[in-house]
Amino acid sequence: MKWPWRRRISPVDTDTTSPEPAAALTESTVPPAAAAGVPDGDVVVFVHLPKCGGTSLHEWLTESLEPGVLSPERNRMPAELPPERIAELHRHRVFSGHFDVIDLTHLPAPQRRFTVLRDPVDRLVSLYDFWRAHDPAFVEEHDLAGPRFALAVTFEEFVSSPDPSVVHDIDNSMVRTFTGSIRTSEPISDREAELERAIAVLAGFDHVGHVRRLDDTADWLRAVLGLPASSAGGPGRANVRGEWAAPHLRNVERTIVTPAAAAAIEPVVDLDRRLVDAFS
Repeated sequence: MKWPWRRRISPVDTDTTSPEPAAALTESTVPPAAAAGVPDGDVVVFVHLPKCGGTSLHEWLTESLEPGVLSPERNRMPAELPPERIAELHRHRVFSGHFDVIDLTHLPAPQRRFTVLRDPVDRLVSLYDFWRAHDPAFVEEHDLAGPRFALAVTFEEFVSSPDPSVVHDIDNSMVRTFTGSIRTSEPISDREAELERAIAVLAGFDHVGHVRRLDDTADWLRAVLGLPASSAGGPGRANVRGEWAAPHLRNVERTIVTPAAAAAIEPVVDLDRRLVDAFS
């Protein structure tokens, strides 16, 4: 299958927790007259797990694909969508966002799905550092629950007593993404069954990458999308601690996981660790 492509600029990056400009939701819409230029067939869907290198891949896709091919939808969607919203989604052929299994039911089919995993302890350290890098005034102005919590607690407290509003972001959130329980802060009741469901869903993906091997994922995407080997030069570094350009983000030192924190973190990463191991 051949896909239209050319270099673009101005990617949308939702990992920064910046309020998304209103124009971002219509920026990449394919006009009806141009929709016929997007090939029929499979759509490509990137399930972007937070703090797993997904912003780098999203920016690379944004730069590589012709306007209108990549959907501007970046965030988890309501379980029920009105017909006009679904119709809008069907005007695109590549999707990249913080989606879960419920979101996949809203997108066009058939789908070629991919995701990128990461060591769950490293992911939580990265999430904690990213959230606590937020300027407190910005946090209050935009009522950001995650950064507010991270700014108020130590890392040990962050992983051992998550605020109810962010449990789903901390407690085995990779597994939760692939079962749909990412949408609730309720404890995982049957942990083994939850892991089995997540593994079964992920086994149906066309590609499962790892943050340490993003070039492998880029190579897979080039083959699927028909992009030349030199397209956009491959994914670079984006949304990396200490390299943030946004004015509301401050540089912070990387958190060191103490023995006490390592013990406290185990219940909120054990399922995610086994999920990553199953696809290593």
